[in-house]
Amino acid sequence: MEIPRDVLYGDVLIRLSGNRQAIIENYKGILLYTSEEVVIACKKVTLRIYGCGLHIQYFSGTDMKVTGDIETITYLSNGELCC
Repeated sequence: MEIPRDVLYGDVLIRLSGNRQAIIENYKGILLYTSEEVVIACKKVTLRIYGCGLHIQYFSGTDMKVTGDIETITYLSNGELCC
């Protein structure tokens, strides 16, 4: 039986529903939160979500839901400047 990468390595998981919502799992923290940009720290990358009317609908210790008009999602290695 294979162990999924997200379990084995703590990789971030992103589930998109069109460009209106993203569910992010395995994140570490929220670095920046505005209606145009959400920056999320993950184990190996920093995740940037750009758009209009962005809103964190909920977040817990394991996942979060970002809604709004998502235009782009960018991954930065954790060694790069994040904000």
